[in-house]
Parts: sequence; C-alpha cells; structure tokens
Amino acid sequence: MLSLKRPRPDENTPLVRPETPIKFMDGLKRRRTSNKVTDEEIRVLREKRANDDAQKAEEQRREILTKTKATAEAQSAQEEVLFARVLSCMTDCRFGSLHGYLHRLMTTKAQHVSSQVSKLLINEGNGLLNDMRNKQPGVVNGWAAAATGEILVDEGLKLVSYLRPQQGRPLTDAMSEFSLERILTDAELLAPTLCSLLRDFSTNGPVSPAAERRDNDLILVTVICMLARSRNGHSTEFQTTTCIYLLACSASHSQFDVLNHAGFTLSYTSAIEKIKQLGAERLHKIIGLAHSCAFMIIWDNLNIAFRVGEQRKASKDHFDNGTTATLIPLYGIEYGELRLDMKAKCDSRLPVLEFGPEDLLPSPEQVLQVKSAELWHIKDILYDSFPSLRLRFKDDFPPAPPTILQIPLHKTEQYPLPAMHIDESSLDGTLEVLNTIFCDTLKMTAEDLEKHSLVFCAGDQLSISLLDKASASRRDDTDLIDNVGCYTDGQLGLFHVKIAGDRLITNEFWGKPNSKCPWSLWKLNALLGRKAITAGWKSKTLPPFRPSYELILKMALLAHILDAFRIHCPYDLLATWISGVKTRDEILAVVKTIQTELCSARRVSRLRRKCLIQRDVPLENIMLFNHASILLREIAYAIKQGDVGWVINILVHWMVMFRGTGKMPKYADALFHLLVSLKRMNPCMRDAFLMNWLANLTGMANAFKEMDLLQEHQNFWAKIIYCAGGSNRSWSWLSMVTVSIFTLRDVIRPSTAEDLKDLCDYLEQQKLQTFVPQRQHNKYAKEARDLMAEGATYANKASAF
Repeated sequence: MLSLKRPRPDENTPLVRPETPIKFMDGLKRRRTSNKVTDEEIRVLREKRANDDAQKAEEQRREILTKTKATAEAQSAQEEVLFARVLSCMTDCRFGSLHGYLHRLMTTKAQHVSSQVSKLLINEGNGLLNDMRNKQPGVVNGWAAAATGEILVDEGLKLVSYLRPQQGRPLTDAMSEFSLERILTDAELLAPTLCSLLRDFSTNGPVSPAAERRDNDLILVTVICMLARSRNGHSTEFQTTTCIYLLACSASHSQFDVLNHAGFTLSYTSAIEKIKQLGAERLHKIIGLAHSCAFMIIWDNLNIAFRVGEQRKASKDHFDNGTTATLIPLYGIEYGELRLDMKAKCDSRLPVLEFGPEDLLPSPEQVLQVKSAELWHIKDILYDSFPSLRLRFKDDFPPAPPTILQIPLHKTEQYPLPAMHIDESSLDGTLEVLNTIFCDTLKMTAEDLEKHSLVFCAGDQLSISLLDKASASRRDDTDLIDNVGCYTDGQLGLFHVKIAGDRLITNEFWGKPNSKCPWSLWKLNALLGRKAITAGWKSKTLPPFRPSYELILKMALLAHILDAFRIHCPYDLLATWISGVKTRDEILAVVKTIQTELCSARRVSRLRRKCLIQRDVPLENIMLFNHASILLREIAYAIKQGDVGWVINILVHWMVMFRGTGKMPKYADALFHLLVSLKRMNPCMRDAFLMNWLANLTGMANAFKEMDLLQEHQNFWAKIIYCAGGSNRSWSWLSMVTVSIFTLRDVIRPSTAEDLKDLCDYLEQQKLQTFVPQRQHNKYAKEARDLMAEGATYANKASAF
C-alpha cells in the first residue's frame, strides 16, 4: 500500500491557529506632512506646468511635421525619378509630346485601358481638375465657363419648351392646373445645372430669421420663369397666370408696362386678350351645361355711375342700370326631370291661390318648434359668451337645434353670365332679360327648353313680382319661348327676406331720436357711440342693413340675454354662478325663466292690461324686441345650417308680422304666395325647390348661404373690384369680365367685448329688464306693437287679400 503524500491529521487533535510573529524590516517611519503652500504659489505652478505641456506639445508637433516633410520630400524625389523614367519611356515609344500621350490615353479603344481610365476619372476626376486649376486657373476657368454655357443652352431649350403653353389648350385648364411647386420640381429635373447655380448664388451661409419668412423657392422659380420668357417670348405659362392675377387685383396700365418689361407678366393688351379668351371658354362651358343638366337662374339689377373727365354732348356723366345673372346647376335633379306639366297653367292675369284658415297663421307644431329653438338660442348665447361652459357641457348641448328639413351637404357650382345693359325693373325689361339669357347667351330653342323642363328663377321680391307679371302677360302665347310662364317658376331670395326682417325690427323698436326714454335701439346706438343712422316707420330712407343687423344680433340681443342671466341666476355675479354650475338642468331652469319672463309676448299682453301708471313700457318693448330678435337669429342660423324646415317656420311667423306692421304688404304677400304655393306644389318640384333654395360653395357644414346673396356678391365684385376706370368703363367690359368674375376672385373682425360690457352695465344700472312701475321717463317711451297679434287680425278685415 502506497504511503500518503501528506500525513493524515488526527481528527481528535484540537485545532491550534499558527501564530506568525510581526517583524519590522525598516523600522517605524514618521508621518509625512506637506509644506504650507499659498494659493498664489499653486496658481503659478499650474501656469508653469501648462506652459511646459504646451511647449512639449509644440516641439512634438514640429518634430512630426519635420519627419512628415522629410518623408514627403523623399517620396517626391523618388516619384520624380520614376516620372523621369516614364517620360523617357514615352520618348522611346515615339510619343512626340505629353499631350499626345494623354490624348491617346483618353481616346484609347482598348477596352481594359478605357475602363481603367473611366474609373480613374470617376474616383479622382475632381482632384485632377483641381490640380489643373491650380496650375493654370485662367485656362480651366475659361473652359469651365464655356462648358457650363453649353449645358445651360441645352437646359434653356428644355425649359423654354416646357414653359410654352400647349397650342389649343383651354386657358381655364391652364389656370386650374398652374402650380409653382410643380414648375420648380420639373425645372430641377430639366435644368439641374441652372437651378444649382441659382441656388448657390441666392444663398449666403446659414439661413437668418428674416430669410425664414421669405420663400427662397418662390424667388427661384420666379427668376427661372422670367429667364425662360427672356429667352423665348412664347414661354408664357407663368406670365399668363400672373397677368390674370394682376387683372384680378385691378392693376393699372402703367403697372402692367413695368412688370411686362421685367418679364414678370404679359402686356396689358395681351392680358385683355387672355381675359376675353377666358370669358369665351367659360361661356362655352356654360352653354354646354345648359344643354346637358338641370339648372336655375339668379338675376339682380346692377347700378353703376359712369364718370367722364371732359363732358361733351355725346359723353356726359350718367348713371346706368343693368342686370347681372348667374347659372347654377340644380342639386339632385336630372336633366329633364322637372317636366313642364308639373307647374299649374296660368289662366288669369292675377295669381289665383287656393288657401284655407290653416294657411293664415303658424300651425301649433310650428309654434312649438320655434319655442324650442328659442330655448336653444338663449343657451347658445350664454355658451358663446363663456366658452369654458361650452367645453364643460359639450356632450350635453347639441351644436344646433334638431333639424326639420336639412339640405344634404354638397358643393354648389356657380357660373356667372355676361352682364346685360338692360333695366330689369320693368315688365319689358324682365322679358328682355329672359330673352337675352335663354336665347342670346345660352343659345336655347323651344325644343331645348322642352327637353330641359322647368327653370327656377331666383331673385328679390321685385324680380319675382315682375316675373309673375311677365308670365301672366304672355300666358296665351303659343310659342314656348315667348310664353315664359310655362318654363319658369319664381324663387324668392332669402337674403332680401332677411333684410326685410331686419328692417321690421329696426323700424319698430328704433324709438324717437333724442328722447329721454331709457331704452330704444336709437338709445343703444347712441350709447355705443356708433354712426348715426336714420330708421323708423316715418323715415324716408331705409335703414342700412349691416349696421342695424349688427346692432340687433351682435350687441343688443346679446347684452339683453346676458343681463337676463345675471338677474335670474342664483348669485349676485354671473361669473360666480358660471364657475360653480354643475349640471345642465341648472342652466335649463334659468333659460326657461328667461324665456317666460323676458322673451314672451304673452307676458307683455298681461302687463299691458294694467293701468298706464303701473306699467313699465321700456320693459315691455324689451320683451317684444327679444322675441323678435331671436326669430332673426333663428333664421340666420337655419340658413347657415342649411335647414329649410326651420326657414319655413320663421317665414310663417314673419308673414304674419309683416302684415302687422301695415308698412310691408309686398313682402307679406310674397311670403303668403310662397308658403301657399309650396303646400300645393308637385312633390318632385317642391323637393327640387327646397333642396336648391340655399347654396354651399365649399361643401362644408354650416356654410350655406342665400342664392340671391351670391348675386349680390357678384355685383359687388363687378362694381367695386373689377370695374374698369375712365374711358374703359363700359358695358362691353362688364359683359366680358363678369363671366370670369369668380375665376378672377379665386386666383377681421373687431372685438365686441367692450361694447357688450357697456350695454350690460347700462342695463344693470337702469334695471331695464326688471319690472319697475312708475319708472322715470316712462312717459317718453313709445309703445312697440306685438306684430304677431296685429298681423293675426289682418284676415278678419274687409280689405284682406
């Protein structure tokens, strides 16, 4: 048995830890302490060390440079020897010069060598060219300029061809497809060298904040188009669009001359030729539409003052009356769908209407719908004034009242017709307008009209009245063209109806100027320091629409409703209640109280039963004003929303109120005729009438507007913006430019917060919306009428209808 390498210890032997004695080899050392050094000495030492390090680094750099230079010189000497051997070999190979060798190298037909040369130029071409430029800068720069010139000539030819309008291409298509971004993108593909040079020339280092507000690409593409025009006078795609734009901006002849010489646009003569071409193209398209789709016509009078610099017998200042018209394709109606037999035949000179008692007043359902909409509008005024409240209850408050008869969203196309030097405000003028539109402009015959079927003719009350008279006067004509009543049907424009409603409220509640009465529209207008206007039923002029409309809806009604919330909310301050309101029911309770107490004609009738000394006439007038103004707000919102059901509800109320004024019988008769006719109209014809009563030029929600308002806008652009000046102002010019007026047109509202605050403070100070019997200056208040009650009694009179 083999013995163990290590002896096995006895497991019973106790463990004893071996002890190693400590032995000091060098003995104990004393603790080292640093010398006391001041901060100044430390700084000096640090600077010395930094200088020493910098000196050592500089010595190392010089040493490296010396070695590198020596290595480069040695390598250069070696390369010189090798280069001398190459030149000697070239001489031995009978190459007469270095140029001959290099020329042969570049033009060799040997495939392998040619490939090596190509790779050399690809990889090292820039370096070789730089070496040549350093050796002989004049020669290389001259060659580069000549080569670049040849490239630019070739690129210029491509650009000129690209920017030259296609022969026979419609100007309408060229304008609709015009895009500077597209031109710049294509130019960078066709002329990369030119674009690169222009970009390098136009930029200078990093972009400054001022340059960020300037579109450098716009400048670049404009310069490119101007250079193309300079090279070839027919490359005018850019200049054609700019000349139409300048005409749309009413640029003068002298401005055209300057910009034409600069190459930015065409001459004034060419611009006039282009606008004539554009008008001809638009008219050709309109004629095609008239023969292929159902359409309606809107027309209105246009009054223009013609001034001459030097008056003569045949040239004097005068005021001309004309007519403008617009063709609009019908939405949802096929060509020929509205048959001529859908319209009742006219057998008498005066219109004969079949109506009953239900046609004289609003139905109970219509009254309830208007009352419910009144609640919504009172809440909407509050939410508009406090946007935080709308955000808080946005899920509980609908964006609009419930719809009754909504026009589907669609985009309305409009096609202005040539202006006519015809006064349409007479029977003969209306017949001439119809003949000019259908026969001369649209080139329609009796067969075309029979295929097309009925045409709605929209306009104001006078236009519709004259159309009815023209239809009645030609009712026995056998020729369809002359018997205009067979193929036309009038459509009352809602914009002029809205103007009439605004006039009703303004005149009824205007009050007496300079009166001590604490409330009237005149008082509010004077309180706000607005421009004085003339209004009232005894006024000889009509009140201006825009100032009175804004005073009613944007000032007075808003101030009244906000003051009503302040009065009927549970807190002294309206803002305190707004911040603490928790539920929608709290708001609804206050809204119903406001409707009952401050927007109710029924409460006014109860208050007026008291004796005069106990009445508060200004408060009664405010209640009637609030009720009438909310109706105006309802129809404005209904038109914007495109809900013709709500429009009809308001028109029924206005029909009665117009009767009640005793001053507006024409619009009362027009609304009565309209509403009765709609009830008895052919269902297909009625749907077409209602669905095309409003226009939507954008196809977006809450963007509907009145048809006759479109024509008023066209008159504005024709009269103010695009009307020529001086001797150029003529009906031939207007006839040409009105066809393209919206094509030309296509190429801020101040805050009312301070005014509203002033009105609210005045209402609170005077306590005008709180019942105060024996109010000061009560005797000066002119009692406003309840026009609904007044109008309801019209049918009981012997002179009615």
